[in-house]
Amino acid sequence: MSRRGRYVLILIVGAIVLLSVLGWLVSLRTNYLWYDSVDFTTVFSTMMWTRIGLFGVFTFAMAAWTAVNLYLAWRFRPDTWPATAEQEGLERYRELISPKAGWWIAGVAVVVGIFAGMSAQGRWQTWLLFRSGGDFGWSDPVLGHDAGFYVFRLPFWEFLIGFGFAAVVVGILASLGAYYLYGALRFSGQGERMTNVARIHLSVLVALFLGLKAVAYYFDRFDFTTQQNEVTNIVGGGYTEMTALINAKNALIWVSVIAAVVILVFSWGFTRSLALPGAALGLVVVTAIAAGGIYPAVVRNFQVEPNRPQREGPYAQHTMDGTRFAFDMNNLEQETYSVASSPDAEQLEEDTGTVPYTRLIDPFIVSDTFTQRQQPRSFYDFNDKLDIDRYTYTDDEGEEVTQDFVVGVRELNPSQLTGEQQDWTVRHTVYTHGWGFVAAPTGRNCAGGPYFMNGVMRSGEAEAGQCEATDDFLEVEWPQIYYGLLNNDYAIVGVPEGETPREYDRPADITVSTEDSGDPEAEEIGSDRYTTYQGGGGVEVDTLSRRLLYAWEFQEPRFLLSDRLNEESQLMYNRNVRDRVEAVAPFLTVETDPYPAVVDDEIVWIVDGYTTANNFPYSDRVNLAEATNDTYSGQGVASQAADEVNYMRSSVKAVVNAYDGSVDLYEFDQEDPILGAWNEIYGGDLVIPKEETPAELAEHFRYPQDLFKVQRDILQRYHVEESRTFIEGGEAWATPDDPSQGSSISQPAYYVFAQYPTQEQSYFQLTSTYTPRNRENALASLMTGYYDENGDPQLVIYDVAGGDDQSVGQVHQIITSTTEVAEELRLFQQQGTTVEWGNLLALPVGDGILYMEPMYLRRQSGGEGTTLPLLRRVAVSYGGYVGYAEGFEEAISSVVDQYVSGAPTAVEEIEEEPGEDPGEATGEQDPADEPEDEPTTEAPVEEPPEVAEAIEDVLAAQEAYEEAQSGGSNEEIGRALDDLFAALDNLEAARAAAGDE
Repeated sequence: MSRRGRYVLILIVGAIVLLSVLGWLVSLRTNYLWYDSVDFTTVFSTMMWTRIGLFGVFTFAMAAWTAVNLYLAWRFRPDTWPATAEQEGLERYRELISPKAGWWIAGVAVVVGIFAGMSAQGRWQTWLLFRSGGDFGWSDPVLGHDAGFYVFRLPFWEFLIGFGFAAVVVGILASLGAYYLYGALRFSGQGERMTNVARIHLSVLVALFLGLKAVAYYFDRFDFTTQQNEVTNIVGGGYTEMTALINAKNALIWVSVIAAVVILVFSWGFTRSLALPGAALGLVVVTAIAAGGIYPAVVRNFQVEPNRPQREGPYAQHTMDGTRFAFDMNNLEQETYSVASSPDAEQLEEDTGTVPYTRLIDPFIVSDTFTQRQQPRSFYDFNDKLDIDRYTYTDDEGEEVTQDFVVGVRELNPSQLTGEQQDWTVRHTVYTHGWGFVAAPTGRNCAGGPYFMNGVMRSGEAEAGQCEATDDFLEVEWPQIYYGLLNNDYAIVGVPEGETPREYDRPADITVSTEDSGDPEAEEIGSDRYTTYQGGGGVEVDTLSRRLLYAWEFQEPRFLLSDRLNEESQLMYNRNVRDRVEAVAPFLTVETDPYPAVVDDEIVWIVDGYTTANNFPYSDRVNLAEATNDTYSGQGVASQAADEVNYMRSSVKAVVNAYDGSVDLYEFDQEDPILGAWNEIYGGDLVIPKEETPAELAEHFRYPQDLFKVQRDILQRYHVEESRTFIEGGEAWATPDDPSQGSSISQPAYYVFAQYPTQEQSYFQLTSTYTPRNRENALASLMTGYYDENGDPQLVIYDVAGGDDQSVGQVHQIITSTTEVAEELRLFQQQGTTVEWGNLLALPVGDGILYMEPMYLRRQSGGEGTTLPLLRRVAVSYGGYVGYAEGFEEAISSVVDQYVSGAPTAVEEIEEEPGEDPGEATGEQDPADEPEDEPTTEAPVEEPPEVAEAIEDVLAAQEAYEEAQSGGSNEEIGRALDDLFAALDNLEAARAAAGDE
């Protein structure tokens, strides 16, 4: 290559390196500015300085070690070397290296050291926990070490051992290469193939490798407590590991030490033969094969397998105990719930703790209704899945009421902006936020949809509909939503004092149920209202240098060119609330479903934060993605990473302000050592002590969903008390599939406000059910998690005994197979109406199980492609009786009337109908069967004249309803819906009169 070519190449490489370093420095600076804006610079600085420190220490250590070995090989090189073809071929390399050997040694050492440092800096969390971790107060029952040794200290020791092995291998390879280059080691020619110095040097390195192997064998023994047991398929060493394998490791320790000593002794010239050192190495290999492979296999196959319960029982019990402790189930309560074969249905009308609070509105289905009815502009949107929370308020009669609500926030969704709204200036400086906290009680059905009691937007005061409250029951000072789940665009806010606001706030021609009292800067321009951000949650970009930084970081020159940036500008980014919590607390696993709440007149997001580990002794592992997957995953609820964990605690309640983005971490589990270690690492004030949690905020804490689903997954096997029963698996449970879905996917757990057996009052609790494994039509138990009056988590399993209660899937099949339901399903199918079933709730009431399932109809809305679900019917099952009506109270009354009159149960009626398959009657398939084709519409049957006329009335009423939906007021929509229901009732009466039923 010519001199000019070399200069060009050097220039290009230098430019690439400079730009890479400059980009890294810019990202470093902008990250610091972001952490400073949320007041968590300690997290950033601790992380960066720790990584820099580890990089420096291990880079220096590896570089120095490599340089020493290379220098020794070069220093003790032979003065002459044989004139062989092999050596002549190496001569040109020696001529290149020898004049600048020191530079070559330093260069190779630095490069190797940098790679080692890059690997080591990624272990910054391991090092910090090693330095600050404490004890768990739970010791492994075999080796006797506290779990803190396994979680905090063992990982770093194993990293150091691995680094040691890497260093020795690098030393051997570097020395071999140097000795070979200078003729101290050769493979041809006469005489000695290796000089004495080379033999001593390499022998010391091999002996050091064997010494490290002995140390590794010592620490390998501890890994038995966290590895998979092949016999029982659970985590934790069993009989084979803790008898045969642990003795094999002890033997290998001594064999490795002896082999290292032999190699050291005989490397110093006592003999030039390699036979004895080779025999020592062979002894290590043979011992590893025999003691570490053959002997354990014999023990497993001839002692353990024929006697699994006896041999593995004590060790399985260790895992049962450790798993319950690690997943916060040590205080699990297991109660027997006796169910009568024919429970008294009149208890439903007498119950005051559960039935009055039964949830009708499904938060997953009604998201479209929230959007359609509370979306004055197309770019407003609600999350695909809304949330459930409870509030205590004073009703119109002056009574204090505690009630469940479906809640959501009206966010701005950037993907819904139109073409001209996608302009950079408009998108990032005008459409910056959403508006309003919207809530509707879960037990109130209004014209087939929710009754909105908070955050209402309507088109004019005169059109206040029957499904909207005039005034909010919650006061909100700042209803603007800058931080949420749907909008992760960056936004530039702030204008100089006296200038016209430019952030779009909300339509001015839309009546709202509350005014944001804290926004004096708002101004109406035409039919829209504009505002200026008054908070301090963004990064200040008020100088040219700041604007230059973010122009580089976001690769956006308009940060420098746009006149929208000024001395008052703030830049908001990382606006997704989960991302913010993960950034300020990188040690937390964040809940997949944050929920909004109004606390102290402010809208906040509450996010559960979990501490996890994967090396807790004698605790079974769970795949987070699999355990938390259900109907909602990926549809309004994020999915967990596919991480394997065997320790999980709900340690932190993170609170993110929806207006200013501030993040507060409230301690929840005061006894979690992992949280305690991280709090100490970050200066002792990272989390706010539990006793300082505001009471109004604590009222909105709820049992965390992801932890509950993980516990639900574990308790399928770990609910039993005896190890023999556990190993045999005869009492294992399964989580039922969601009966409302056509595929095999777990039914979501559901929040209810209810009073369960053994509870003295109603609690807001998270509930699910189990079926016996391989018996999907039966109900095995109910599981519930809640916070008691002291705010302490409680987890209870109610084992269902007696009676003949079916699983939720079986109950759904019974409901849809009853004559009345099946007939209506046929009619809806003929009309081209989609039926959607909501959550099927199973609630213990009296001495029976109350099942409740709402049915939604989804019709075309406004002639466009959007559909709107309407709550059409409610199905209730209790003691085998099925009530099916327009309202929950009517369905309950139907069940009671059937019970009092002694009518046959739904199952008895179905069995009396010969030759009809429930699947044929309902147009549905058994959940266990995979549908192959989409259902087809049945051909209409020739009807009697009066029935045909009734059908025409239904079609006309349906058309009128659709017209009202397209442009009518809420009052007109309600009247049209009532007319449609009346027409359907007339059709049913006509069929009955004609003898069709």
